[in-house]
Amino acid sequence: MKRIWLIRHGQSRSQSGEDDDVVDPELSELGKHQVRRLKAALQNDFFEIVLISPLRRAWQTFSMAQVHYGQAFFDSRIIESDWRIPDFYAGILPVITPAFGFPDQQNAWLIEVEERSKSLLADLSKRPEQSIALFGHWGIFNHLLQIFSGINTKDITIRAPMDNTAVSLLEIDNGQHIIRYWNDRSHVIDLLDS
Repeated sequence: MKRIWLIRHGQSRSQSGEDDDVVDPELSELGKHQVRRLKAALQNDFFEIVLISPLRRAWQTFSMAQVHYGQAFFDSRIIESDWRIPDFYAGILPVITPAFGFPDQQNAWLIEVEERSKSLLADLSKRPEQSIALFGHWGIFNHLLQIFSGINTKDITIRAPMDNTAVSLLEIDNGQHIIRYWNDRSHVIDLLDS
């Protein structure tokens, strides 16, 4: 059985109002505290492969969480949704990422979110690894959930929010798509806005 963990970043400085940068902000102090809780929640898990959004708040979350893993890759297919704003990411390109993961080979920054989601899910389904973690953003994870569930995004849109540092688990077992759980935030419930 293939297991795919979706792990949202901690609160960003943009979310806390400390920074006007909505495209690539850093983690806030509360976000860093949330990630320390995430680290404890994931301490017993091992991920054969980890894919990380090249945006700062996501790779800072991955770095601080200190998960146990085999290989890590930056993957621009899991950057945040572009919110249908043309050239949303053009102003920050090229993005430089830290050396703790293999560099992004996808160059998907300017590709529409639906296309990125389909490509990523198809690749994950084919990969030999059975334990995969994605460190990314709620918007892209929402699109992945729709594709994973077989929802035609042109006809219907669902909203399945994820709180900061929440964890969701998708499984693929003999071609069946299983949503094991969504938005587990039990490790930070007291650190979230109600």
